[in-house]
Amino acid sequence: MGANVDVIFLYLVMSLSCYLHSSVTNGQESELHDPRVRRHLPISWSAFQYTYYMDILIEGYGSSLTEIYLTNTSLLPYTLLMNASAYVSVVLIEITTECNVTGNGTEKMCTCNPGYSWNITMCYTYPPCSNSSNFCSCLFIQDDNIPVCEAPKNISDQRVSLKGYLTTNETFTPDLLDPSSTNYKAKESNLTLALLNAYTKNCNPLSVAVLGFSPGSVIASYRMLLAGPVSSTQLSSSNALVSQSLSSVTSSQLSTLGMVTIEPAQLEVNFGDPIQLVCQINETMPSVNWTLTVNNVTNTLFPGGENVNVSTQQMSSSTISVLTIAYASQYWEGKYSCQISIDGLELKAKAVVNITLLPLEITINPLQKSLTSKDTSQLQLECCVPYDEENYNVTWTYDNLIVAALPAGRTDLNCYTLVPPRPTNDTNYTCTFMNKAGQQKSNVIPVTVIQATDIYCSVNVSNGITWNVTKAGMSASALCPLGKSGYMTRDCSAVGVWLSVQDNCISQQLQTALSSVQALEQGLGIAQVNVPDIIQQMSNSSGTIVNNVAEVSTAVNILGSISSMAATQNCTFDPSVVTKFLTLASNLIDPDFSPLWRSSTSPPASKMLQSVECFCQLLQTGNQSFEIDLENIQIKGNSYEQGSVGEDYQKNFATVSLSIDKQTISSLLKQNNLKITSVVFSTIGNLLPNTFEKRNDSQLNSIVQSTSIKLSDSSYASTNIEMSFVVNTSNKMYSQHCVFWDFSLPGFGGSWSDAGCTSMLGTNTTFCSCSHLTSFAVLMSINVGSLALIEEITYAGLGVSILSLCICVFIEGFVWKTVTRTNISYFRHISLINITVSLLCADVFFLSSAFPSIIAKQLICLSITFLNHFFYLALFFWTFAQSVMLLHQLLFVFHHLRKRIFVSLSFTAGYFFPAIIAAGTLLYYYPKGKYRHEKVCWLNPESGAIYAFAVPAGSIIVFNFLTLLVVIAKLSRPSVSEANQADKETAKSILKAVVVLTPVFGLTWSFGFALLTNLDDLTRQVFTYGFAGMNAFQKTSTATTMSTSEASSDHIKKK
Repeated sequence: MGANVDVIFLYLVMSLSCYLHSSVTNGQESELHDPRVRRHLPISWSAFQYTYYMDILIEGYGSSLTEIYLTNTSLLPYTLLMNASAYVSVVLIEITTECNVTGNGTEKMCTCNPGYSWNITMCYTYPPCSNSSNFCSCLFIQDDNIPVCEAPKNISDQRVSLKGYLTTNETFTPDLLDPSSTNYKAKESNLTLALLNAYTKNCNPLSVAVLGFSPGSVIASYRMLLAGPVSSTQLSSSNALVSQSLSSVTSSQLSTLGMVTIEPAQLEVNFGDPIQLVCQINETMPSVNWTLTVNNVTNTLFPGGENVNVSTQQMSSSTISVLTIAYASQYWEGKYSCQISIDGLELKAKAVVNITLLPLEITINPLQKSLTSKDTSQLQLECCVPYDEENYNVTWTYDNLIVAALPAGRTDLNCYTLVPPRPTNDTNYTCTFMNKAGQQKSNVIPVTVIQATDIYCSVNVSNGITWNVTKAGMSASALCPLGKSGYMTRDCSAVGVWLSVQDNCISQQLQTALSSVQALEQGLGIAQVNVPDIIQQMSNSSGTIVNNVAEVSTAVNILGSISSMAATQNCTFDPSVVTKFLTLASNLIDPDFSPLWRSSTSPPASKMLQSVECFCQLLQTGNQSFEIDLENIQIKGNSYEQGSVGEDYQKNFATVSLSIDKQTISSLLKQNNLKITSVVFSTIGNLLPNTFEKRNDSQLNSIVQSTSIKLSDSSYASTNIEMSFVVNTSNKMYSQHCVFWDFSLPGFGGSWSDAGCTSMLGTNTTFCSCSHLTSFAVLMSINVGSLALIEEITYAGLGVSILSLCICVFIEGFVWKTVTRTNISYFRHISLINITVSLLCADVFFLSSAFPSIIAKQLICLSITFLNHFFYLALFFWTFAQSVMLLHQLLFVFHHLRKRIFVSLSFTAGYFFPAIIAAGTLLYYYPKGKYRHEKVCWLNPESGAIYAFAVPAGSIIVFNFLTLLVVIAKLSRPSVSEANQADKETAKSILKAVVVLTPVFGLTWSFGFALLTNLDDLTRQVFTYGFAGMNAFQKTSTATTMSTSEASSDHIKKK
């Protein structure tokens, strides 16, 4: 075999016809229908066709002649007699493969003859020839296992592109990042052959490429191109074969293009028009997802969005999904993808939608302009829009003129300017952007001309913002500082004075989050993926995200929207996401931000309350308890699995405890998993309005807590709950109501209601039992309510009492000399006249405080409170002095007090001690702001100031009763040591006064003291009426008794 001698292998395919007598035919071969042969056969013979492959080694210079001879059809058919019952006829010979032998005879360069091709597996098994330029045209074979070229298959024009990932349990090494390394090439070759061997069994692979390896442990990525049509079953089966052939594979992912179609694949629409795309696959699929990619950011489209509708129809052999975007805008231009995921496969089709854009908003500068006759500066106006791919025709319109706008040459925004002549009258300048479809977007800059007689506000600089001259009665606007969005407004009053600035600016941080939420509401994205990103956008290192009412409103709206959308889409989030959400909410309801919630434009706090309650239910938990503790919000709860043994649900917070009985929990666990969540708001109650359906004078008296039960089917259960609230104020004058915030009631986001709740009072605690878990249950403190005719009874009694006391003083003065002849009589009448005067003064001051104009004047009301306290105490201390005098008279019969000593001691007890107590109370409580009641001129019952009256008065009442008992016992046992008859009669008169005054004053104020204790509503009403009636008319009866007694005594003595 010399160097000039050709050595080639020829691989031939031969079609042979075998002719058998019918008696020996087994029927398994293919019957021959070639007319060239069949016409020579007897009727009793049958013909069958076989195909054989053979190789021929040709050495020398006659290889080309041999090929011509073998393939010469004029020599065919060629018949060979096998035996008497069979002979063979060669009807066709074709050469499929030709190999040139080089080197020592072991190396071969093989090519396929026309009409034949290599199996795709061979293309990746053997290297290409060194002189080959086309893929898989010539293979370099180094052994005797020479592959055979195959007849071409009937392949359609449809192509299916695959991209897959295989994760193995192998250890990643750095050399796998180098395509030239031995390890890389070995793994690349193994993976390629595994893919080809697997896919050739079910599909027609056209090419395969390993894209690389990445850590984790080792993740291999690859691409394949298949000839269609291909079914998802074929792909799943082939993908499973790959995992079986590579034992290190632990998981795989596969996505395709070409199995699914979208019509139209290219679409252009005008701004505001609907977009409609139709996705189809020739298989029945359970669901279809749509995505939109804009600027390399991909969002899943939510069918329930305001602007997105998806209609999917499953048929016996196909699935059709129709996507409709109701309103085309900048948000909806990009690459749309229809995706079907099944058994680890992701089937895709893509379409591109172009929109003839129009600006969503035109930014103008200035927002408005006022000019004075003294202002000679040049007027310059500007309108701007963000840069996009649209080529706009921009014009300015004013005074029926249309002027082409001049580009401003800015790089950050697409801006256009106008420098018009100075107007002489008020003029509107309109900036208009028009796209190629003729659609327009405009904005107006009003310019006001201030005449010589007009009033205006001069230029003013406030917090770095310049407020230009503005005509009186109009509003000026200014753009927000750098880093904020929106604008500020400031009114110029009718008299030309600047009013306060209305700050409507929001931070760029909030603006970004707001834009994301608005896109999510439209349907661009799904809550499970986008909500954590939005929460992160709102968060910052300091935690403070609001500085004005506009930012509070924006933040509350954002949290409300993401909470609602996440709940609607049945999302769940890990504790870190929920904690970030609650941190934002806790910061917003911090007391430092309370003023921002009390503006007329502030959002309802109930919206924040509802958002937090809703989002807490989305916390991912195991079968265990959970807890999140923040400054203003705390949550605790338990999760239970279906069929588990329920136990009492009990949670204790700093100022509230609650429980749900285990019977309720066990009954719910029979059919569902469940999660019970309790939320405590320590500050939000101060932001909610004090609207209560039964009372209009209520105030919150505890923290707010919410408990809810969520079942595994996303529904909520309602059941009984027991709660114990520590109240802020335990004043027994106020009734306590267990209430909950009912979002369905009219008002500022709802109202308080006590439906289904009962209460029971304890010491500094109110116990609540409610039959539902609607929003939450809280404790309300209700101010003292007005009772029917209570004021009329009080003031009528005071009027009659004052008149009676005046008559008493007059009678006492008229009979004074007659009734004060003895020392004891003198002592008695000194006491009575001072009791009467003290009571008269106290009633006069108390009656004067009934007028609202008096209560509104702080100093006058403070003075009345002090004088009321002093004179009511003087009343009791004079009765005390009278009791002491009586007790002395009866116990020390032969010891007579001199008038001077009695008078000095009585006036000290009657006025000095009350003055010390009243002044001390004022000095102690007034600096704390807790001296006077908020609504009346009397001591504050909440701070304890009332006890500066109740304790002395109560002590004197007890002493007077004890004195009464001693005196009665003494008078019932006369002795020889008793005083003369006149003194005895006087002592009896004093006793009579004590008997009259002590029970009346004691019983009356016993009713008053009882109102400071725990009473239910009915008992409180009875005691209130009793105290009001007896306190008003006791003076009348006392004055009448004393006056009648004095008049009768005087009359008798004269006779």
